[in-house]
Amino acid sequence: MRIALMQPYFFPYLGYFQLIHSVDEFVIFDNAQYTRRSWINRNRLLSEHGKSIYFNVPVWKAPRETKIKDIIINSNMHWQEKILNQLIFYKNAPYFINVMEFLTDCFTNSNSNLSQFITFTLRKTCALLGIETSITVLSEKFPTIIEANAADEWGIKVSKALNATTYINAIGGKDFYKQQKYTDNDLEIQFIQPILTPYKQYSNDFMPGLAIIDVMMFNDISKIKEMLAIYELVR
Repeated sequence: MRIALMQPYFFPYLGYFQLIHSVDEFVIFDNAQYTRRSWINRNRLLSEHGKSIYFNVPVWKAPRETKIKDIIINSNMHWQEKILNQLIFYKNAPYFINVMEFLTDCFTNSNSNLSQFITFTLRKTCALLGIETSITVLSEKFPTIIEANAADEWGIKVSKALNATTYINAIGGKDFYKQQKYTDNDLEIQFIQPILTPYKQYSNDFMPGLAIIDVMMFNDISKIKEMLAIYELVR
């Protein structure tokens, strides 16, 4: 059994969904500390002149040590309408109407808890893209789990709790994770290297790494399914 553990990101880029696609169970790491100006509640879209712009879910201020699972959305900001207005730039994209209907449906969810709302959107997006991986939430599935002694040991704790044989992490952790720890615990650890297939974004040069929304605007579901399977697993 292969698992991954990752913080919840708001409509993340294709590589995040490749990670979900690569495992049998994807665990939302909502016990991690919330980080301002991160991908947790914001991401990027295409804008005029080949530039990118940020879109985000506003949240109420909280102490620095607050965990993601305890962050609350600031519903007074009318952020859903603002994001939909930012997407008008995509009005000539081939799948604009489909994506706008999908997002509007997502935004009808009135959950004020940031982690729960993002988990909802991740599950909805995976269902749309045909990703069948089970998505669970760490604080819900293991409410009494003991804190890891080091950041690279969370994968070991959750893998053991789920009786997993392989832990897959984002490539950014390759130099940080001490692989011997996993070997000593009879676990294989691999790192996913996303391969972001270029696609036509109007007449601009291809800008990789934008929110999955951008991918969905310019590609049909069958094409996105092909993209999801294009990655490398390295040790």
